[in-house]
Amino acid sequence: MVFKTLLMAYDGSGFSRGALRTAVANASLWDATVHTIYVVNPRYYASTIVDPQIGVVEPRSAHWLQMLEREADEMLAGATQIANDAGMTIVPHVVLGDPRDEILDTAKEIGADLIILGSAGKGRTKRFLLGSVSTSVVTESPIATLVIHAHSEK
Repeated sequence: MVFKTLLMAYDGSGFSRGALRTAVANASLWDATVHTIYVVNPRYYASTIVDPQIGVVEPRSAHWLQMLEREADEMLAGATQIANDAGMTIVPHVVLGDPRDEILDTAKEIGADLIILGSAGKGRTKRFLLGSVSTSVVTESPIATLVIHAHSEK
């Protein structure tokens, strides 16, 4: 099977950077397009956020959303740089929601034939307590899903 449209889930972690490097290297072999998704998950943010420039920011305010957009832009700029260093161009996507759902929805929207995720390789207890995006996506995905257990980069 040859994959032509890849969706790489990226969160800026060392694991996802390693997985992105692997995705970009293989995409060139398949002449595939790499889409990179960064999911802003609002449930991970406290009821209030402290912005060093202005102080306390209420959730869902315009400033709060701008802060999240800035974070997403910075993350995807890092992903774009990794791809550019490898001579590849990526198509970035920023979405708001639960990563488990948004990765699958975006894959469907773009017609992806492969989803690529990095994984920290959590043990069973941590996976049970914290959840695992990669486990959920693999379990629910109707398309091929590749989990790369890349070494974390600092």
